[in-house]
Amino acid sequence: MITTLLSSPRVPAFHRRRPSRNDLPEAGAARVTELFAPCLAAPSPMVFTGDAFLAIRSTVGTEPAETGGPFGGRRGSGVVEHVHPDATARRNAVQYYPDQRAVNALLRESWNPAGVNLLGFVHSHPRGAVRPSRQDVRYATEILRAIPELDRLLLPIVQSAADSRSFSIGGFAATRHGHQVRLEDVPVVVVPAGQRPDLTAFPEFARVHDAYHLPTMAGSRVIAVGCGGSAAFLEDMARAGVGEFVLIDPDRVALENVGTQQVYRSDLGRGKADAIAARLVDVSPHARVWVVRAWLDDLADDAMRRLVSGWLPGSTAPRPTGSLLCGFTDSFAAQARVNRLGLHLGVPVLGATVYVEGRGVELTFAAPGVTPACIRCAQRSRYAAHLEQGYVNGVTSHGTPISATARLNALKLPVALALLHHVSDVPGQGHPGAARHRRLLDVIGDRNLVLVSLDPDIATTVGLGLFGSLSGGDLAGRLPVDTTAWLRQQPDRPDTGFPECADCGGTGDLTTSMGRFVDTRPMPLWFGEFRW
Repeated sequence: MITTLLSSPRVPAFHRRRPSRNDLPEAGAARVTELFAPCLAAPSPMVFTGDAFLAIRSTVGTEPAETGGPFGGRRGSGVVEHVHPDATARRNAVQYYPDQRAVNALLRESWNPAGVNLLGFVHSHPRGAVRPSRQDVRYATEILRAIPELDRLLLPIVQSAADSRSFSIGGFAATRHGHQVRLEDVPVVVVPAGQRPDLTAFPEFARVHDAYHLPTMAGSRVIAVGCGGSAAFLEDMARAGVGEFVLIDPDRVALENVGTQQVYRSDLGRGKADAIAARLVDVSPHARVWVVRAWLDDLADDAMRRLVSGWLPGSTAPRPTGSLLCGFTDSFAAQARVNRLGLHLGVPVLGATVYVEGRGVELTFAAPGVTPACIRCAQRSRYAAHLEQGYVNGVTSHGTPISATARLNALKLPVALALLHHVSDVPGQGHPGAARHRRLLDVIGDRNLVLVSLDPDIATTVGLGLFGSLSGGDLAGRLPVDTTAWLRQQPDRPDTGFPECADCGGTGDLTTSMGRFVDTRPMPLWFGEFRW
């Protein structure tokens, strides 16, 4: 419970600042934070912007008990940014009943068109009644069942100054646990509204004002699961102005990584994520980085939601304006879960693979509202090999030239920029950079399996027959080498010749999977398994 408005963010104890081992200036070292997997398993805090908190304090907090109203924000972020006092609610001395008709009209006509989603209800209780009632929890359960994409319903309870000596607010949430709904105590955090830096004022970005919409880049967050081979890509995203990075990787830099990844001998023994974090804040004067040295399955869906879309300690704003979740591991299971997380959390996903000996590379992406097919649809043959034929991937970086890694990282960049410009809620209409990247996504949106041949004999050395007709001879004086094929993908369902996809159901609309997974860690074998 908190009793006063915080003048600065309350920083939970699940993190610590990490000193720099690259002798970075203190300002750079202060922008790197380590988060710990066990503490991320604790309930996510209830986060209010300062304006939203003051709105509650000046309305519900000053009136007699059983006064309240809905509040909202961007779903998935868990950050309360808008409060609407419910003046027409039915109430008496011991009960508060929201005006459902008025609330539905508010959502339909005002909030939802503006990208504001219902996150919960605040109301006051008589003095001494500091927890939600059974009726409150029953009402919350009905709402969660009616809105599957809503992961939890926030239920803060106010003790108002009209009934008590002072205003206070306690944090509670009705939260999904499997197929059950439970009431949890959650910490309350108040953060300043925050302003993203104006990158046009930084000389580092003087030549790229028209290459990207810099306000979009400054508000974006890139979450990388696996950091070793993606170091160059992450650095270049910092050069493009991305403001926030979350790096998830338990591995440490080893001597053999120097020849295959963008690491240095001075990094030996350091966590891969730590080494890259130091370079990101050295590249960009405003980037902030959160390091999580854990395996992906150490992090439950609620923890991943916080890392992908929520407020993180040290951030200069309550939430990112757009997020991109990246799967850059050599683990089939981890890559598969990244796809499910993207569907569940409603965020775009980017995946990458290097073929044996670097003879080819592969890129996949999926985005709700853009790609009709998810990554599992695009990789159906790989899923079949692993799940039906018992295939175990034994491909490592042995025999792979650094040029293959560099080629793949270069391919990631335009797709990542297109996805971030698409999902950002920062206005960029008329900006040439925004238009350029959004136009690219318009063209490639349904071609979300991308294959690159780096070997003229790839049809036989790797077995990618797709390239056989292109690499076998002289085509009008042109020999295609380093050929990129953007393949159109259809969702897996009977009318496209396949059983319905076990991840997205083959609906052609990935938004229908938002919030539908009970847990994204198990691999579903049929559509509906491990789903609400």
